Amino acid sequence: MADDVPSAWTVKASRRVYQDRWLTLRADDCVTADGAEIAPYYVLEYPDWVQVVALDPFDHIIMVEQYRHGLGVLSLELSAGAVEPGDQGPIQAGARELAEETGYGSDAWRHVASLSPNPANHNNRCHVVLARDVTLVGAARNDPTERVRLVRLPVAEVVRLALEGRMVQAMHVASLAIALGQLDLWRP
Repeated sequence: MADDVPSAWTVKASRRVYQDRWLTLRADDCVTADGAEIAPYYVLEYPDWVQVVALDPFDHIIMVEQYRHGLGVLSLELSAGAVEPGDQGPIQAGARELAEETGYGSDAWRHVASLSPNPANHNNRCHVVLARDVTLVGAARNDPTERVRLVRLPVAEVVRLALEGRMVQAMHVASLAIALGQLDLWRP
């Protein structure tokens, strides 16, 4: 069985094919442990992301609905975004994103998980943070490129929507399942 253990690939060459403020596309020339050459192998480089499971004192989840151009749909999602260079980590990034998108804040934060959006071709992590007892602390500051509608739903309703496939953002469904599962609130 030891022979079946996968090994890391060797990168013979690497180059940036495209780079802008949103992403970098890298092309690696790789050799697998078995000697197979894969060239180019494309990797999408993104900053880390954060997703906020925000619960108010009445166990409602603060969410957003926004247009997502890639799929061409209105999508019900958690507050989320990139961890920016000035952020001191996922919790600070989550607090910033939650305030910007919803106007909500909290004094009770917890880092729940670090996931990979797609380990096959993404190099970043998606951090799940939990905010408890969130309250409205200010006005949302919508960015012109993302207009969001605030949605406040009971936990049971959000779980139902996720299980019915009516939440299409897979990373957000996973984040909900992990955070609510830790609180024993992920129930159909």
